[in-house]
Amino acid sequence: MTMTTLAQPLTMSEACCRYLAPYLLSPFAIDMAKRLSRLSTGPLLEIAAGAGTLTRATALAMSAGIAIVATDPISTRFDAAIEGSALARVSWQRADPAELPFRDASFGIIACHFAIATMPDKAPVLREARRVMVLGGRFVFSVPGPLRHNPVAECVQAALAAAFPNDTPSFLTRQMHGYADEDIIDNDLTAAGFTDAMYTTVDLPFQAPASDVALGYCLGTPLRIEIESRAGDALERVMAQTAEALRSQFGSDMIRSAMRATIVSASA
Repeated sequence: MTMTTLAQPLTMSEACCRYLAPYLLSPFAIDMAKRLSRLSTGPLLEIAAGAGTLTRATALAMSAGIAIVATDPISTRFDAAIEGSALARVSWQRADPAELPFRDASFGIIACHFAIATMPDKAPVLREARRVMVLGGRFVFSVPGPLRHNPVAECVQAALAAAFPNDTPSFLTRQMHGYADEDIIDNDLTAAGFTDAMYTTVDLPFQAPASDVALGYCLGTPLRIEIESRAGDALERVMAQTAEALRSQFGSDMIRSAMRATIVSASA
């Protein structure tokens, strides 16, 4: 099977939208949006919206009476979200989640899909979420589960370890799947002023072509930066090796597996 080559360049955001969001991000976003729709105190602020995967799901699920503001700090991701959404009810605004341009107690719901786990400095982001949330509101965010509960991501990590045995890229272990610890999250939330955190484990089926998964992880996440920093010409080779490892483990190019995430809901 032919892999995308560097002669057909994709930005990280484009690769994520095309190859990762449909299989990994969207199913959890739809589940999360249904949970958010049970909350009735708005407006809703989404931070680090990325390409708008949760934004679109939320706009379809939430009551029409609740205003939705979606923000993201990176212009390329923000532009992709605008282009990909025809939902007029959403107000888009570029904003750093660590320095939100909103007054205190402006929102009844703060939401974030997967991005908290990948932020190197979570403290200011959590403090800002608390600052702009009304008393009694909810801060709801999703965290990818540990690698052992996400066999596809675990296989990708094993392929990376085989490709770079002496300096294995660590984004999946250190960031994306490295924050799924309730004690650590509780401590961070408490330090930011949140209370009453609730944790819900969500298990969903995973089904996607191995080639798309390899492209999504290697091109559409910060793994891309880690791979290129180790060997500038290694990206295509590592994508091919990752796809082959996935086919070997799951028996065919069409992967059928499972995936897990945690939904965290905290109040103040």
